[in-house]
Amino acid sequence: MIAASGCGSGDTETGEAKPPASPRPQGTGPLTKSVVRADVDTAVADAGVPANAPEYGEDRPANSPLSCGVYFKGFGEDKVSVDVARFERLVSELHERAWEQTVPRTERKGGGVIGVAEVWLSQRGWKMSVEYRIPPEEGVITVKAYDVACLKKHNVALK
Repeated sequence: MIAASGCGSGDTETGEAKPPASPRPQGTGPLTKSVVRADVDTAVADAGVPANAPEYGEDRPANSPLSCGVYFKGFGEDKVSVDVARFERLVSELHERAWEQTVPRTERKGGGVIGVAEVWLSQRGWKMSVEYRIPPEEGVITVKAYDVACLKKHNVALK
C-alpha cells in the first residue's frame, strides 16, 4: 500500500529520515484504483475519521458499475464524533493529494446546524463525492470515488 502524509517518516531503529512516499505516479494519465484507495485511506486517517465500515469493503461484483469505484464510510463513535470540522479536514487532506473541487459545496441546514454537506472532487479520470451527515447522532462521512471511463463502459454518467 502506498502511504502519504504531510511529514517525512523516520526509521526509528537507525534514526535515518526517509522521504514520504509519493502518493501517485508522475504523469498525466488516469490514476489506478490502488492509488485512489491509498489517497482515500491516508486522507481519512490524517483527518481522524473513524475506520471504514466493514460493509464498505472492496467486495464488489466484477464487471458491474460498482467495480468502478472506491468506497469509504466512517461512522462517528462515542470517543470520536464526526462533525463538519472533521469533514472539512478530510476535504483539505484530499486537496493536498491534488483532488480538485469541481462544483460548489452543497449544504442542508436544520435549526441553524449543517445536517448534510457534500463536495465533488476530481483528478486524472476520477470523480469523488465526499459527504457528511449528522444523523446518526455521532455523524457519518461517506466517500465514493469513481473511475469515469469504467462507468462509461457501463453507460453510467455522474454529475
